[in-house]
Amino acid sequence: MADCLSLNHVSAGYAETVVLEDLSLTLPEGGTLAVLGRNGVGKTTLMATVMGHTTVHSGDISFLGKNLRTMPVHRRAASGIGYVPQEREIFHSLTVEENLTVAEQPGEWNIARVYELFPRLAERRRNMGNHLSGGEQQMLAVGRALMSNPRLILMDEPLEGLAPVIIDLLVAAFHRLREADGLTIVLVEQYARLALEFAERAIVLDRGRIVHDGPSEELRNAPDRLAALFGVVG
Repeated sequence: MADCLSLNHVSAGYAETVVLEDLSLTLPEGGTLAVLGRNGVGKTTLMATVMGHTTVHSGDISFLGKNLRTMPVHRRAASGIGYVPQEREIFHSLTVEENLTVAEQPGEWNIARVYELFPRLAERRRNMGNHLSGGEQQMLAVGRALMSNPRLILMDEPLEGLAPVIIDLLVAAFHRLREADGLTIVLVEQYARLALEFAERAIVLDRGRIVHDGPSEELRNAPDRLAALFGVVG
């Protein structure tokens, strides 16, 4: 199976500040990766680095064999990388449908498929972005990323602050994306058990370095090890 995403000895951060240090990983096409760790260890910086929002001091990043090191953000998105940022960043002055169509690129994912995945968005298609609940905004952020018809989707703490019923709905949608659509998915999540149940593989970051990398099952079956690596387990 070909590599979808590869980071080779990457050090990156913001301006002169280095957050990720000598980080290497590969993820095959169709693979799922959970990124775990305490707050402030570099999880969001890892996602931002793949998208081109940080300063890369050394190392190489490739996506489907293309070197991303000098590729601008908009070209990374157009090349097939979808991004669901932690802050959601939906357009409050646009309707639900406008938020979706602004990201549209040719492919299998379209308005109808997003509405089928998230019927609540169809019900609120004419609502403005700032008239949605937190859970609806998160569905919209995921749906907007899918409208770009990505091969790889990066999701940064998509379950944060949501009610259990919404978490269940989103997790079911993520499973569908993995199983039916074969998307390559990187999931940053504080709910460690949910992330480990979803992803085949997990890494744990600490101070910008990978301190654990292996099958998710290993950490699911070793709660003491998980607690030692991650702190309080959700």
